[in-house]
Amino acid sequence: MIFYGTNSSRLKDGQLPNVTCPNCQTQTSMTYSVFGKYAYIYWIPIFPMGKVNVLECNSCKRTFKLKELPEQIQRKFETEKHTGIPILHFSGLAIILLIIAYFTYSTSKHKDDEANYVKDPSIGDVYSVLSETKGQYTTMKVTGVTNDSVYVIFNNYEIDKRSGINKIDKAENYGDLIDGYTKEEIVSLYTEKTIYNIDRD
Repeated sequence: MIFYGTNSSRLKDGQLPNVTCPNCQTQTSMTYSVFGKYAYIYWIPIFPMGKVNVLECNSCKRTFKLKELPEQIQRKFETEKHTGIPILHFSGLAIILLIIAYFTYSTSKHKDDEANYVKDPSIGDVYSVLSETKGQYTTMKVTGVTNDSVYVIFNNYEIDKRSGINKIDKAENYGDLIDGYTKEEIVSLYTEKTIYNIDRD
């Protein structure tokens, strides 16, 4: 299935009077159409790719691209008022920029939240952890908090990709053994990126 390519839309139609057709040599008028080309993904225009100008002799019905016509006709065509590039042809690009802006904001907001979470732990917080096993990742969940200590249970499973950490973050994967850290130790582990992500419901 083809989901990307190029297409065009008609931007303007008009008449070019008093010209001599190079095909039938008749003093006549020509009908012209201006098409805007654009690249698309899933039929959503991403960015414009210029314009195509097509003219048709009203006498012999022969069609020409503008560059195929004599310079005199080209100059006359250029004096016509032509429409600019439609904003619609940038719609896909605008969507992409909005998505990038959203994820940039979301990531920044999450990091700000993490900075608060690590200083003020809460029961239920899930820490994504770089395991002592090289190249493996796991999680630990906060089960208790006192004035100076944080108590956690570890996930029984590890995974070799950060992106798949949610696959093992399930209630049934956590053991019963509780481990304790000082709040300063938790902050230090986060600073050293041993704890690299904090999620809070």
